[in-house]
Amino acid sequence: MACLHLFLDIKILNAFKMGGFGMAKLAIEHIKGNTYMISSPANIGIYVQDDNAILIDSGNDKESGRQILRLIEEKGWKLRLIVNTHSNADHIGGNAFLQDRTGCDIAATALEAAFIANPVLEPAFLFGGYPDKEMRNKFLMAKPSRVTHIISSEGDILDTQLKALGLPGHYMDMIGVITPDGVAFLADSLFSKEILQKYHLTYLYDIKAQLETLSSLRSLSADIYVPSHANQCNDIGPLIDANESKIKEIAQVIFELCSSPSTLDDVLIGLCEKYGIAMNATQYLLLSNTVKSYLSYLKTEGRVAYEFSSGRMIWEKQL
Repeated sequence: MACLHLFLDIKILNAFKMGGFGMAKLAIEHIKGNTYMISSPANIGIYVQDDNAILIDSGNDKESGRQILRLIEEKGWKLRLIVNTHSNADHIGGNAFLQDRTGCDIAATALEAAFIANPVLEPAFLFGGYPDKEMRNKFLMAKPSRVTHIISSEGDILDTQLKALGLPGHYMDMIGVITPDGVAFLADSLFSKEILQKYHLTYLYDIKAQLETLSSLRSLSADIYVPSHANQCNDIGPLIDANESKIKEIAQVIFELCSSPSTLDDVLIGLCEKYGIAMNATQYLLLSNTVKSYLSYLKTEGRVAYEFSSGRMIWEKQL
């Protein structure tokens, strides 16, 4: 999946890859105790246990995997395990290279593991049918890798000292990872204020679950928080507020777009006009899928309803 699994991810990832930000050389940064991170388009965590490195996600592609392995070997560590927070391509893109080179294990929750092993499921799920060649691109499909351990979304992760934290909403069975050093890697549960202000729409699979995740994060106690697409910080309260506010804004915009009977395409047109969105195949897959999730949420809340007319699904807000 593209950089943030946002509807506008590709613009960001392309900037890193083709000019805007340059293809920065990756580097390991010490956070606290045995916990480290690699800043990248999707931040990567490292926990070191008995000179064995455990990766939390693996970057967006083979080149990321190559750089990560070099950095780990320079430290004298052995890559033992990759824990994938979820199956978007920017989080699992280095898996195949790293597993091929080191034989490392890979752990993920059951639903995410299916997509990691069978990446075509990603564009197929987003499109709702067989994806054509343009949809089967590297932004939506990583190279397949073998998940050796299915883990729970809560509790201990295998025999490591890491703990999983369920963070559903952005994707089907996404997790965060907490290290013994009090560092919480929060995957795509939170996006930076800059991203929200510039791009507005983040990809969301389950709006209600995302709002519940944001609420639960308010009571999460950690010394340092590391979202995948925001800077590490000691206080995530302001980020939670910003993400929650943006979700409610988008929901209200879609609600108002249904003031008159509207198809999905009508809603998409309205969003493109409001937020200056230029569409392509990948953008369409991400945006249309997200809008469906918002409409489903609004229907569950009793704010919109649908009916069928002349073969079309028509949405309209309820008074």
